[in-house]
Amino acid sequence: MFIRSWKLNYHLLAVLLGATLVAVSCLFPSGAAPVSAPAQPELKLPVAMYHHILADSARWNDYTISPEQFEEDLRYIQSCGYTAISTGELLAWAEEGASLPPKPILITFDDGYESFHEYAYPLLQKYGMKAVVSIIGTHTDLFSQPQEYTSVAWSHLTWDQCREMQASGLVEVQNHTYDLHGNGSGERFGIRIRQGESVQEYQSALLEDVGGLNEKIRQELGSEPVAFAYPFGVFCPESGPVLEGLGFKLLFTCEEKVNILTQRELPLILKRFNRPHSDSTRGYFKKLGVLPPSQEEGGK
Repeated sequence: MFIRSWKLNYHLLAVLLGATLVAVSCLFPSGAAPVSAPAQPELKLPVAMYHHILADSARWNDYTISPEQFEEDLRYIQSCGYTAISTGELLAWAEEGASLPPKPILITFDDGYESFHEYAYPLLQKYGMKAVVSIIGTHTDLFSQPQEYTSVAWSHLTWDQCREMQASGLVEVQNHTYDLHGNGSGERFGIRIRQGESVQEYQSALLEDVGGLNEKIRQELGSEPVAFAYPFGVFCPESGPVLEGLGFKLLFTCEEKVNILTQRELPLILKRFNRPHSDSTRGYFKKLGVLPPSQEEGGK
C-alpha cells in the first residue's frame, strides 16, 4: 500500500513538474531563465545639523557657532568637491531615479532662529549653497508680529523672511512642530506621548499641531512640507501613522551616522551630525566622512 501510494505521488509530481516546465518555456521561449531584479542604487549622504549662529563669543556652545565657522564650513565643503542639495533633489532621486551630483550633502538648520537669515543666508548666497530650515511655528507667528521686541540673540524667523529666502531657491522651509518643542519641564518632551495619554488622544494632538503648521506653511509660503524634524531627536513610535498620513517623506533625526539610502524606500530616515562650536571644521566633517580628495580612500 505504501509503495503504491508513493508511486502515485511520484507520477503526480512528474506531471506537475512537466506542466511547470511548459509554462516557463512559454514565458521565456529563448530558454533564458528569469533573473532577479537588480538591487536598487544606494546613496551615501552626510547630513549636517546646525541650530544657531552668533557673533558674540560668550554665546558659543554645542548648538551655537560663529559666522566665521559657518563660512569656513561652506568653503571646506566646496574644496572637498561636495554639493549641497535640496530635499526636492533628494526625493527626485529616491522616487524617480533622477541623478544627483557625485558628492551630495544636505545642510539643515533646526528651530528657525533669525540668525539663519542674518548670518547663514548671506553666506549661502555667496557660495551658491542650499539649505533646509525647520521652523517652530508658534515662534515664527510670534516674531512676525510687528510690535514684538526682537534680538538676533533669541528671535526667530518671520514669515516674510521665510518667503524671501524660499523665493531665492536656496532655502527650503520645513516642519519642526507648531508648539511641541518642549524640553520635558512641562507635560511633554518633544512629540513623545505623555504618561497616561491614550494613543488616540496623542495622535489627535499631534495631528492638530504638526498638521496645523503644514497648513500654515501652505498658506504663508505656498509650498508643501515634505520633511519633519523631530524636536530633540525624540522618536515616538505612535507618531508614525500621523506623520505618514501628513505626507512627510523625509524624517530628520539626531542620530549621528552617515546615511546609506536606497531608492523608493520612503520615508527616508535621515541621521544627522550636530555642529558644535568646539569642533574644528576639518574635525567635524571628518565625522561625516567629508574629506579632501587627497585623504579619501584610494587617494594619493
